[in-house]
Parts: sequence; C-alpha cells; structure tokens
Amino acid sequence: MDLSALNPAQREAVLHIEGPLLVLAGAGSGKTRVITHRIAHLLERGVEPEQIVALSFTNKAADEMRERLAKMVGKKRAEALVLGTFHSLGSRMMREDPKGFGVPKRFQILDQGDVYGIIRSLLREHGYHGPASKRRFDLGAVVQRISLWKNDFLTTAQVKNIISSNDYDDIAAELYDAYEDRLRSLACVDFDDLVCRIASRLQEDPSCKKRWQQRFRYLLVDEYQDTNTAQFQMLLELLGPERNLCVVGDDDQAIYGWRGAKVANILGFDVYFRDAKVIKLEANYRSKPPITTCANALIVHNSSRHDKELVPKRSGGEKVEVVVTRDGPMEAKWVADKIYELIQGRRAPGREIAVLYRSSRQARAIEQNLQEHGVPFRVLGGQPFYDKKVVKDAIAYLKLLVIPSDEIAVRRALDTPSKGIGRKTIERLDAWAEGHGKRLIDAVHHVAEIEGIGGRPRHALERFSQQIRHAQADAHQSTVADALRKLLDEVRLRDSVLKDTGSGKVTQNRWNSVEFLLASVGKFESRAWDAKTKPKWGEYLGNIDLKKKDEGDQTPDLVTLSTFHSAKGLEWGNVFILGVEEGTMPHKRTDAPRLSDAISGDIEEERRLFYVGITRARDRLWLTRAATRVDRGRELEILPSRFLEELPDEDSGVIEHCDLREREKLTTETMEELAGAFLNQLAGVQNRPG
Repeated sequence: MDLSALNPAQREAVLHIEGPLLVLAGAGSGKTRVITHRIAHLLERGVEPEQIVALSFTNKAADEMRERLAKMVGKKRAEALVLGTFHSLGSRMMREDPKGFGVPKRFQILDQGDVYGIIRSLLREHGYHGPASKRRFDLGAVVQRISLWKNDFLTTAQVKNIISSNDYDDIAAELYDAYEDRLRSLACVDFDDLVCRIASRLQEDPSCKKRWQQRFRYLLVDEYQDTNTAQFQMLLELLGPERNLCVVGDDDQAIYGWRGAKVANILGFDVYFRDAKVIKLEANYRSKPPITTCANALIVHNSSRHDKELVPKRSGGEKVEVVVTRDGPMEAKWVADKIYELIQGRRAPGREIAVLYRSSRQARAIEQNLQEHGVPFRVLGGQPFYDKKVVKDAIAYLKLLVIPSDEIAVRRALDTPSKGIGRKTIERLDAWAEGHGKRLIDAVHHVAEIEGIGGRPRHALERFSQQIRHAQADAHQSTVADALRKLLDEVRLRDSVLKDTGSGKVTQNRWNSVEFLLASVGKFESRAWDAKTKPKWGEYLGNIDLKKKDEGDQTPDLVTLSTFHSAKGLEWGNVFILGVEEGTMPHKRTDAPRLSDAISGDIEEERRLFYVGITRARDRLWLTRAATRVDRGRELEILPSRFLEELPDEDSGVIEHCDLREREKLTTETMEELAGAFLNQLAGVQNRPG
C-alpha cells in the first residue's frame, strides 16, 4: 500500500498496529485518512476483515468510511469489515445471541421518540403529566437523567443516594424502575441498552467475553473523546490479551459532557494504558493561518487538555473579523446582508457559507433576514416529520391495516392510546402466539382462548380486535386512507394527544401532522389505483425511512444555519459565529450553581465548543456580537464574551470593527456612549465584575 501521501505522524499512526494507541487528531488533520489507511494496512498484513471493528458515532460516518475503503481494498472486503456505531455493534451482538444477552428472541429497539412516549405515559400514570397536573415537566430532562444513570451503571437505589433535591432528579428516580419494567413488557430495548447490556454481560460471563474477544482482534474508535462510561467499559470487555485498541480523537473538541461523554477517557488513556503509544496529528489542512492562530490562542486557556497546537499547511488568508452591532436585530441584518453580498458578488456559493450559534433560538432573526433577501437556507437539527410521536402512532395503526404481521406496530397500538393492558397480559399473548406458531395480532383476535387474561384487559383486547377487523374490512370496501381516519377516531388518538398536552392549540398543531400523513396515504393509494395496480404498502412504508434523511443534501447551494453541536465534523469556506457574548458564549448556566457535571455547564467545555465553531471555517471567519439586546421589554447592555479577550491581537490576525447603523434614530448621547465603550474595549481597559 502506498503511504507516500501521508505525513510522518500519519504514517506512524498507520504502521503502529500492535498494542494500545492514542492518536490525538487536531481539527482538519486528516484523521479519517489515517483510520482508513490503518485498516487497509491491517488487511494487507493478513488480518481477516471480520476481525476488525471500527466504531464511529454516526451511521453516516461509518458509511463514508466503508465507501472509502471499498475503493482501497475492494467492495467485498470492505463489506466484511465490522464498521458502525457502538449501538449498531451492540445490536448485531444481541441479535446473534439474544438469550446470552438477556433479551427476547424477537426484541425491538425503541428510538428516541418511542422513549419519550413511554416517559410521557409514566408521568401521566404517576400524576405528573396531563390536565390534572399542577406542573408540567420537560420530557427531555427526565429522559436525559435516566439515560445518564444507565450509562454510568447506576441502580435506582444508588441514584437515590447521590441525587440532589432537584425535582427532576426525584421524579426521574421515581420512574427509573417503572421505565425498565415497561421496556420488558414491550419486549424492547432502548439505545442505551445496546451498549450497557453488552458491557455488563461480557463482564459477568468470562466464556462469552472470551468468545467475542477471539472474534474481534482489532478495535478502532473514531471521535474517542465523545465516549461515555458504558462505551469505555464495552471496549475494555471486548479487548483481548493483545490489547489492539486504537483510539482517534481530540480532547479539544470534547463537547458532549452534557449527555454523558467523559473527556477523562481521552485525557487519561495513556494513564489507564501505561504502555500506550501516543501520536499527535497537528498539521492542519483545512484552515488558513489567521483561523488556526485564533483557535490556538483560545484553546490554550483550558487547563485539562493534551499539549498540542494546529500547524496550518495553507498560506495567506484574511484576518478574522469581530463585528459589534448596535443590537440583536442589527446583528442579524448585518450577517444576512454580508451573506447576500458574498453570493451576489459570486465570492462564495451558498453551500460554502454557514451561520453558527450556541442556541437554536438565535437562528430565527437570521432566517427572517435571509428570506427577505431571497437567500435559500437549511437549518441543521430539528425533529424529522416521521419521527414525531403522534405520526409514528398513526403509522402503527396504518400497519395494522396493511401489514398486520408487524409486531412492533401491534405493540405500539396496544400501548397508545392507553388501554389498560399491562406487561403480564402482553407476555401471555406472546406465549400463545409462539406456542401456536401465530402472529401477535392473531393472539389478540383469539384472546378468549388464552388462559389468565380476563376482566378489563380481556374486554380491552376484544374491543381492540373488533376495531381492527372492522377497519380492515372498511379498507377493502373503500380506501385505506378513509379506514385509517375512522380507526384513529374510534381509538380516540386525538383525545390521547390532548390528554398529554393539556392544550387545544398544541394538540391541533400535532394533529396537523396526522392530517398530512392521511393525505399522503390517500395520494399514494390514488396513484396506484389510477395506474390500475394494487398499492405496494411495503414500498410506501419502506420509503418513510428515506424521507427522514436531510433534504438539504440534495440542494447543495443552501446556506447552512446550525448550532455548534450540529456543526461538529462539518466545514465551510465562510463561517459566521453569532452572539459571542457573556451569557450566550459561554452560556449563562456556566456560572450557575452546579447540580451535576453532565447537566450544568462547564467553562472549559464552553471554550471547546467555541473552538469547534472556529475550526469549522476554511477561508474566512466572522465573530459577531450585539452591544445591547432586549430582554423582557428592556434594552440591556451586553458584555462581550470573555473568550474574545483570549483571542490574538490585530497583528496576529484578528480585527474588530463596529457597525452601529441606526435601527431607530440614535441620540448623540447614545452614540457617544457606544463609541466610548468600544474605544475602552480596544484599549483593553474594560473590566468585568468578579
């Protein structure tokens, strides 16, 4: 294999294949090239592709890696490699040996929307959700706590000994066991289980551990700084006596502490593995010198980091600009005007421009201004239409009409809206279906024959069976769309949404999504009959997954609006960073009393987040802030971010200018105050309390 295109540090990382290896890969240093060449080198040395496991944090990253490797080693060998995420590896292992990992043979994996639905239901059952509740609790905050505890292998008893007096901690602890019980009753696992159960089982069963260690001889992990406790433990249990573990990452880009990632995993790698080889990839092939100088000057202020810096391999470049505007609306207008100028002057296509920010609410004003200019854009993040809970609930009922063999759809329909059918009843239905070689829906239709199901659950199942049979008959006589609408009315799905939200307006907004789905089903059905063919429902439902993909990928000239977190791993020629102010960047929660490391802010993680934003830029970078902002009807003076003071001076590539154009008529006094404040800042004499 030709390694001549690699620099010395990259080549060393590729050739060092025995024992633990830590590759510290700075932003834009070509880490993906190192990983793919390392895998190709292992194959060249005679290692079987099935023995190589390479893990990343997104399926997209894994797919791109496989595509690169297919060109290097051939499609057949690339397909045989175990490439994926921690969760896809866990799923693969569980499906191969469900009994060994303590899951049902036909287990299902719940996604985030399903988990939210379960927590919403449990909150309602415990009196914390719905119209009768005096206070509404944020589902995400409860789900996050349970997820963090699971990934730290904490039991309910342990959690209750360490949690604070915070209401969310108390409620999450109260629901923890009930949530796990609900997963068992549904014969499901969540994403956390795909890692936690694997790690626990391997630790408990030496023979199982040995079997998997012999199978997977070489482990590689990309974005290692984002691993949590459970993922680290899973790696340790899979690691055989040869300890062939290569991790690639950058502690300066560790920005997921709030969701459980442990930066200590990468900071302490060479402490845990004392014989580990450490290689630094510092050559930066992405950004021009003013941008790398800016990034280096910022991140050096973090005390918990490996000593390294970005060394630019590109030359030239315009200075980084810090732009101060009068207020928030003027900041948005300035950025949108600049983007319009870049595009109209053919200095940059839309696909090479990004606007980054700390919080998604900052995007609204930019969106409005770009729309006024007629500049097309995409917003990264947000919930895909087909991932919305109410849409997935409606799709479950659709499947009962056209593909009743779909077991997860039957389970979801039995659970939503709530019918008073518990775990034991589901287990008896399962046992009957398995014993008679039938489907789960058949067990529902034969509930009268199943021992142990009586009273309210039996009545609910008989009613449910009748509703499904009638709806299926309606679908044959009229249309599936009409039958589905009638069925959703009969099961009172909309009433269930109202019960969850307690708001008619919110319910209507959510129900509009169901109406959109019903219209989609009707159009699909009509097109099929117009073509004198039967509707291919398997094809329709299969395409739903494709529709979840970001449509922006097919429209390359869109300007990108994104949070820092969503922008990680991406790059653009021109980048604008909004709101570089105290309270926004760093976030105001950083200075709040800390409840837990994962939930409260951390100033070093905030600095890393800003560093990630800066290093997304290849050619030009603008940092903007407002001198004043309106908060609850009052105009307040806003302090510049402390991070701006850490950036280099003009001689090193950072310049600052004010754009104090009038939004309304400014008084001479106001202009003098703003100008005086700006001059003081330039002179470096502005003081910050504390």
